[in-house]
Parts: sequence; C-alpha cells; structure tokens
Amino acid sequence: MMLSDPIFTTLDPDQRRAVLHDGGPLLLVAGAGSGKTRAIVARIVRLLRDGVPARSILGITFTNRAAGEMRERVAKALVPDGDPSAGDAVARSFPGTSRAAHVPWLGTFHAFGAILLRRHGDRIGLSRRFVIYDTRDQHDVLKRILKDLNVDEKKFPPAKFGWLIERAKRDGVSVEQAALSAGWRVVTTAGQVGKAYDDALAEAGAVDFTDLIRLPVTLLRGAPDVLAAVRSEVRHLLVDEFQDVDGAQAELTELLAQGADSFCAVGDEDQSIYGWRGASAAPMLSFEGRHPGSKVIHLSTNYRSRAAILSVAGALIAKNRSRREKKITPAREGGERPSMSVYADQEAEAQEVAAAVAREIRAGVAPTEIAVFYRVNAQSRAVEDALRMLRIPYVLRGALSFYERAAVRDAVSYLKWFLHPDDAVSLKRLLKFPRRGVGEVTLEKSRAAARREGIPPSGALSRIPNLAPLFSFRALWLAELPQMSPAEALHALLSGAGYLDALEASAREPGEGREGAGREEDLEHVRELLRVAEAFTGEGEDGLLEFLEKVTLAAEEAGVEESKAVRLMTLHNAKGLEFDVVFLVGLEDGLLPHSRSVDSPHEIEEERRLFYVGLTRARERVFLSLVRRRNLFGSYRDTVPSRFLYDLPASLVRRTDGALPESPPGRGLFGGAGPGHRVTVHREPRYEEENPSARPRKVRHPVFGEGQVESVQGEGKDQKIIARFPVYGLKKILVRAVEMEFLD
Repeated sequence: MMLSDPIFTTLDPDQRRAVLHDGGPLLLVAGAGSGKTRAIVARIVRLLRDGVPARSILGITFTNRAAGEMRERVAKALVPDGDPSAGDAVARSFPGTSRAAHVPWLGTFHAFGAILLRRHGDRIGLSRRFVIYDTRDQHDVLKRILKDLNVDEKKFPPAKFGWLIERAKRDGVSVEQAALSAGWRVVTTAGQVGKAYDDALAEAGAVDFTDLIRLPVTLLRGAPDVLAAVRSEVRHLLVDEFQDVDGAQAELTELLAQGADSFCAVGDEDQSIYGWRGASAAPMLSFEGRHPGSKVIHLSTNYRSRAAILSVAGALIAKNRSRREKKITPAREGGERPSMSVYADQEAEAQEVAAAVAREIRAGVAPTEIAVFYRVNAQSRAVEDALRMLRIPYVLRGALSFYERAAVRDAVSYLKWFLHPDDAVSLKRLLKFPRRGVGEVTLEKSRAAARREGIPPSGALSRIPNLAPLFSFRALWLAELPQMSPAEALHALLSGAGYLDALEASAREPGEGREGAGREEDLEHVRELLRVAEAFTGEGEDGLLEFLEKVTLAAEEAGVEESKAVRLMTLHNAKGLEFDVVFLVGLEDGLLPHSRSVDSPHEIEEERRLFYVGLTRARERVFLSLVRRRNLFGSYRDTVPSRFLYDLPASLVRRTDGALPESPPGRGLFGGAGPGHRVTVHREPRYEEENPSARPRKVRHPVFGEGQVESVQGEGKDQKIIARFPVYGLKKILVRAVEMEFLD
C-alpha cells in the first residue's frame, strides 16, 4: 500500500488508525461530521491495494444514496487517470453481473438479502423469480384482505396491520403474540389477517421488505453449507450506521462476521433515532463483549460544524446515559452561538423563520444550503405558507420520488406480473391502464375457481377471454428474454402489452389530471425508466431481476428534487445530511420530546438524540424556536418549552427576545434547574398534576379497549379525557357521553 496516495495523506490520525487496522473486529465510533465515509472508503481501497480480492469485501449500509456515494468514491480512487469510462463501470457495478469480480460489493441490507435469496432461496422454498412488495403493495394486499374478512378499515387501517406484521416478523414471533405484546384486543382478527397476508404473498411469489432480512437469516441458520459458502466469499465485512441495526440485521451481521478476516462496524450511538422501527444501539454498546479482542477507535474530530454549535450539541447529548463517553474536537473554531426565540404561535414563528431565510439568501447563502427541521410532518404547513408568501422556493424531503410516480409504478407492475403471473397486486394495477374489461368481480371468480381446482391463480386467469392475448404475448416474451438486455426486455414488454401505445395515445388527447398533458409527463417518466434500464448490461432473466430489485428498493426511499430551493423535513429525514444554516422549530414538550415518549426514559433519550442530530446537521448557524400557544387538535393550547432546553447552558445560546417564560434563577437556558423544573406557563392539566399522589391512570373504553390517560380537560359535565389506545391512537373523549371504567 502506498501511504503517499492522496486518499491516505488527507486522513487524520484517528482515521489512519482505522484504515491500517489489520485483522479481527473493529468498532469505529464515528461522531457527527467526523469523516467516517472518508475512512471507510480509504479502508476499502487499502484492502484492495494490499491484494485482497474485491469479491471478498462486503460493505453494507442503510440507504441506496449512502451506498452510491461510497461506490463513487471507491471508483474514483481505483480508476486510473484518464480513463473516465472505467470509473462509470466501477460505480455501476453490482453483484450478479460480469463486473462484480473487479470491485467490492457496496449496498444496503435489503439489497444484499435479495441477492442471497435469488441465489439460494430455493433451499427455503422460494422461487428465484420472487417479486418484492414495497409499502404500497403491502397496503393493497392488506386492503383486500380486510375487505374479504369484513374488517372495518376505518377502525383498523391497513397500515396498522402492516406495522403489526412487520413487528412480528422482526421479533420472530407470531402475529397473535405481537398483537398481545402491543396491547391489541383483536388478537384473533390480527392472527387471521396475518395468515391471509402470508398466504397472499406465497400465492403471488412475493416477499416484503422485512422478509429481505428475516428470510436470509432463516436460510443461513438452516443451511450450514450455504452459510459456509457465503462466509468463504465474505472475508472482509464493513457495516455502516451500526447504531441503527434491528435484531434481524444484527443477527445477519453476526452470521457473516463470524470467522471473517476482518469485521469493521461503524456508528455512533448518539445518532440512534429509529427505535420506533426496531433499531437499537445495543449491539454497538455491547460490541466488545460479543467480540473478544476487538479494537475500538474513536473518530474524535468534527469537520462539519463550528465550535459554537458543537458546544451546544455536546451539552445536550451529555445528559443521555446509554452512551459511550467521548470527546469531540471541532476542526472549525468559533462561529455564532445558536439563537433561541419564542413566538406567540406557529404562524408568527413561521413568518419570522421565512423572513430569516430570506435574509440568509440575500446575504449569499444558497437556498439548497438552508433547511428547516421539525418533529412531525404537520408542522410544515405554517412554514410552507410563510415561504410561499415571500415567494421563496422550497422542497419537502420525503415528497414523491421518481420511482413513486404513477407511470413508473405502472411499468414496474407490468414487469413484476410478466415474471410472476400469480402476483395479484401487480395484476390489479396493470389492468387499470389500459383498461382490459376485467374487473374485481371477474378476478374474484377466477381466484375462487383456482382454489376449487387446486391450481395456481394464473391457470384460471388465463381462461378469461380478455386476458388471453396478454398471456399469449407473455409466452412469446419469455421465449425471447434470454437474448435481451434489461432495457430491450422492458421496452418489448411495455410495447407488446399495449402500455406504451395507450400512453402515447392518451398523451395526444386534451384533458387534465393524468389525461392529456398529464400523460405526456407519464410518458417521459417511462422513457426515463428505460434509460435507467440501459445502465444494466446483463442479459436475460438475471439482468432483468437485477434491474427490478434496483427499482423496487429505490422506490422505498423517498427522493428529494434537486432544485434551487430551501429544504423542509422532519428530524428523522435530516439524518445523514448537512447544511450551512439550520432552523429547528417547535421546541416544546409534546413535540420534542414527542408526547408518545414522555413516559419512557429510554424513548426520552432517543428524542434527545433526535435533537442532537438536528443540531449537528449545521455547518455555520443554528436558529432554535418555540411558541407560547400552538393549535393542536383544532384548538389553541398553551405550551411549555422542551425539557431538553434546560440541558443547554445559557452562556452557549443567544436569547433573541425578552419574552421568555419567567422562572427562578438557575443554570439552564430558561434559568431552570433541569428537565424537571416547571415554568410558570399555563397549560392543560395532566391527570397526575391534578392528583399528585395518584399513579398514571388507565381507562377501559367500550370500543377502544384499554388506554392510558394522558390529560384531563375541563370539569363537571364538560370534562374530557385525552387517552392513548394501542390500536386507535390518541382520542379525546367526553366523559359523560360514554360509559368507561377507570382502572387502578
């Protein structure tokens, strides 16, 4: 290895130690802005320069965007000067293609799981032609199941059952057990829905996103020869964002890491913010115990944020107990202290934030380098209105991505169904355009006939006269598939099935919405999808399946339009990004920390980490704000400052107005003594405050079941309680209108 190479000379001492670590397990504790991607890329390049075969290096991260960035950086370091075409080939390289032997594999957990299942899924009864159902596909399946079971979708939305099924799969328990654990009272119904969902996926030859992790674990556990073969291939394992692995991902990592020549886990428990989806920093915090003889290296220099911002962030996160002690040294000294403002309501807050954004833009800050963060999506409305009034362009991160566009999903549905004609979800979508005269009643009769005769659904569907031409063309297409590239196969499919002709004809017609001009946009989206397919050079079914996985996995990650606009997003969506200027709004108890978290010390710590993530996205300036009154649930309520603000020493934050809540003198930003200090601001009384000696109360509602009382409004005949129920969420109930039982 040549340490004079620029990729190594730019490393700091901590990063260099990580790159030069030889064998055995390595935990790289990488704080915000510490240059972890630079270290990971340099470590991969170092292994390659030392003669390690590229095919024996496996790098796993959580998003396609992060994986793509790593691939590009590795490609840039490896490709000889003057050969840009080679760089493109390396950057696009993916397992299953002829180029895979020349570069390491870098991708997501889900993409790696899909590869394992394509190669070895037959060992657990899975066809290599399986399709991947994303969140929308899952919703469509559950919607049909609830209708078949006569379950009221308004009371039990498909998304609730989707969450429960995901939890059951992730935790390795039955849906009934997951329902009991979550406090559901409809356990039997949950079990019926879960079984029907499994049957629907099996019938369609489909897996969902949770299956892409769960099934590979099942496969490797139950097939020692497959496990041995995979381990012989994967000699050097790198896992990024290790603080965000869930139980199944942690187990998959352990199965791959055992016996590897090197295992490098990279993460920061201070940025673990996805507990609501099963993620946990526990594997990271217990790393040394599970990997005896492991090395721990801290990347201790922050290259992103000014020292003034890091001082505030450090004071905040130091209050968490579930973390390693660490010292972060700013590479960029000085900077403005973050400011703190209190406004009358969210409209005033939004107007002042928009005005401040305008000032930043006039001062020369690019709109793309300005972001507004909030805890929940509903907070964006006031900010959007204020920005529009000032004609400041903005984009919402999490808005509709290219792969979520209707025409793109149509085209992908055709591809899924042609590969697996028992996929009921894709069939239902492709029958919508162009119309083929086959409705839900006909489909249900066909499904019933298939069940009676004991044949696959496609066997009965092929007898429907209006579908016969589609089945005939499918047979011809499959016969030609081995000689076609993914782009050729997709174009032939969409053309032969009549989709492109119908789209072009519709685009020529006047109309609104998805007709006329709207169809012109749809047509361009499909053409762009064909251009995406051209990047995949494999032939036949393998190349097409590779393309399909890419598209399906990318669709699950919402994209952000690249435009000259301010970014608006939730704190969860801010993870992994950075901006010159950050506005963090709505710093009130009930929002941050969220009301769902206030009774759990563990969840309070995660909410504090969320605040920390928001602060550490900023390079130059941070503006914090809260309001005295906020309109929630249709009426204004007095608020209290976030308890986290009491963690911030007053000397580190600029208070920009004199209208802050009064409180006894102390050390905190608001003069309080800490998170438990109460300020003299009126708010809705919590039950515990009206009855100091009482424990938190539970209530049994005749419809909603058992719930936790969170607060009480009014008194006498107008008294209302606000309670949270496991299935139904937060409900406001007039006490005199319902017969309820209060539980001790």
